[in-house]
Amino acid sequence: MEKIKKNIGSFLALVSGLLMLGAVKIWAPVCNKQLELYWKNGDFKQMPMKCFYTEKVVIYLSVILVALAVMAIIKEKQPVLIPILVGIFLYISTTGGALGIGLCRPGGDMPCTVTRVWIYFTAVAAILSGVINFIASRRASN
Repeated sequence: MEKIKKNIGSFLALVSGLLMLGAVKIWAPVCNKQLELYWKNGDFKQMPMKCFYTEKVVIYLSVILVALAVMAIIKEKQPVLIPILVGIFLYISTTGGALGIGLCRPGGDMPCTVTRVWIYFTAVAAILSGVINFIASRRASN
């Protein structure tokens, strides 16, 4: 019980990473539709939608978060910066514009709207795990 109490932030990061993986692969996957891009000469090309690339980024970031959390639990360290950065990058990856990749527009009938909620929820949980680890490391040093 003492190990769980000491590593509560790392356990939260582990659960957050696993929820991210489960969300984008199992219960809230992104759509698999293709965009048709038409050229001036009449040809067209099909490409995956931007949510396909956001899914890839979320998978990579969640694997990093899970690996970090497992190593932190084994070594009994409290990672602070990396879970916070992963959470911020997760949030940014879902936004459109210059920084993020984006997902489908909210309010539509695309499954990405559910995926967005899961990504936001787990991003906040990852940031919270870093904050908890920061508070725990400050308390341990005093």
